[in-house]
Amino acid sequence: MSAETLEPQPAAPQPRACLVTLGGQLYAVEVRYAREVVVFDEYTDVPLAPQYLLGLANLRGRIVPLVDIRPLLGLEPSRATRRAKALVVERGATPAALLIDEVVGLEPLENLAPADGEGSGFGQGRLEREGGAATLLDVSRILAALAGAEN
Repeated sequence: MSAETLEPQPAAPQPRACLVTLGGQLYAVEVRYAREVVVFDEYTDVPLAPQYLLGLANLRGRIVPLVDIRPLLGLEPSRATRRAKALVVERGATPAALLIDEVVGLEPLENLAPADGEGSGFGQGRLEREGGAATLLDVSRILAALAGAEN
């Protein structure tokens, strides 16, 4: 028998969430889907587009849809101006720039409770935190709903 020396394995990184506000409410998106926060000074309107599609924006040569997900979440649509702050999310090869009000910060994805019906079926849980709970958004479901609405 030979004794093997076990080297310590690096700890798996703690999953985190990006916290944002939409319509005065707190939401969270898993960091693995969040690419960046951008401010679009301009975007191109799309004639006859669904209400949620504010337009198309150029993100360093890549065209991404700029969408207002508030109605999907049961909130009033945004009164968007030509300047739009967005959280760019991506699942697989499907990107979207989600219109947001503000970025609150990053927090560990711990103390996750089951969804309590908020988010109109687009929440996958509640992130319990000291400053108040945040609805964890299901990015896959949101992107699928947006893709389905386009057809």
